[in-house]
Amino acid sequence: MNQTSQYIFNIYHYLLNLRDTLEFTIDREHNVNLYNQRKTVLIEGKKSGSAFGNFLDNNKEQAEKLVEKLDEFIEDFYSDNSTVLTVAGDKVRVDHTQNIKLFEETIQLSESVRDILFGYLNYAKSRNELDEEIEQLVVRDERLYRSIVNMLVMGEFEKSFGEFQKVMGESQGKPTPQSNFIVQNELQKLAGLIRFSRSHTHVTDNTTLDMLDKAITVLEMSEGRRDRRDNRSFKDLFEEVNREANAAVRTNEPAWKEAYEKALADVIAEQNKAAGKDA
Repeated sequence: MNQTSQYIFNIYHYLLNLRDTLEFTIDREHNVNLYNQRKTVLIEGKKSGSAFGNFLDNNKEQAEKLVEKLDEFIEDFYSDNSTVLTVAGDKVRVDHTQNIKLFEETIQLSESVRDILFGYLNYAKSRNELDEEIEQLVVRDERLYRSIVNMLVMGEFEKSFGEFQKVMGESQGKPTPQSNFIVQNELQKLAGLIRFSRSHTHVTDNTTLDMLDKAITVLEMSEGRRDRRDNRSFKDLFEEVNREANAAVRTNEPAWKEAYEKALADVIAEQNKAAGKDA
């Protein structure tokens, strides 16, 4: 693997640990070791000497806001001051009432780093300096990431929408402060994130794009912007898009894992070779 591709992999590795923060929104036990590994990568990976850190150093003016957002992200989720993620022994406790905060910061920040990654990828490709395995890894990650965002955020949207319907039912269809709160602070934010992810998609395969577009269609139906086909229930509509997103994750994850393990092994082999030469 050439040096350019190794550099791109190192930036990708930073993105991977950043976007995997989404995993904490899943209601299950979370191991502190994985949390600490991610924390180390996110803090050390933006320092001078690392691939991503060098990018930040070489683009200080353009990257100033990004660095601020990264610092804020680490403070919000990977510091002792975090109210969202709290270390308790060998586990990490998650305040799931703040899932939307975690979604917002992770998805928006991940997109900024992903744009940098694809900038390097396209530049290397134009100069014929991109190893095929790195391109394959990034593309497979893109497909997996989009399906993960849809799976997690649409799941959260469905819960909030169910609560909204319940509140509106109790008020006989009249808006209340509670229903307005759910719309403004939950539904609109979650719908915005799903649309944000779709608008930044880098792949063009129909399987991925059809899945993303179907989710947006259901959003429009829930917002009253589109009629429900065959007058189907929202329960059925959500089940369908969630089933498709889950199936996409199950399909894309093994393909991504295969590409990641191969690229990682090659990067380690190159680093060991370089260390041997230096010795």
